[in-house]
Amino acid sequence: MFILLDENLLSKKLKKALVDAGNTVQNVEDMGWRGVKDRELLRLAEAYPFDAFITADKNLPYQQNLSGIRLRIVILDVMNTRPDYLLPLMIQMSELLPSLAPSSVTLLNDAGEAMSFNLGSDA
Repeated sequence: MFILLDENLLSKKLKKALVDAGNTVQNVEDMGWRGVKDRELLRLAEAYPFDAFITADKNLPYQQNLSGIRLRIVILDVMNTRPDYLLPLMIQMSELLPSLAPSSVTLLNDAGEAMSFNLGSDA
């Protein structure tokens, strides 16, 4: 799977965990997209084309209209974004990603529980 990591996930440790699982991984800095606004970033990621976008930006589904986006979006709904804390979740995510449908938005919490985000919800 071809994965893009957001600005809040620039650690090489996090990238390596996904690469070691057989994925091709870039982050926004690798792509020269650091500082690009979310809407444009998602457009660029789809055009490139990435299969999945991983972020720790919990506000993304509330600030952006994600309907019609083909990417698998995973939002780390966690209390801590330190690389050592996130590393077990990234390893788990490498197993989870192939099961996610294109155009899906999934929240992954601190306990490693995945929950689908309903794009039609107002909450």
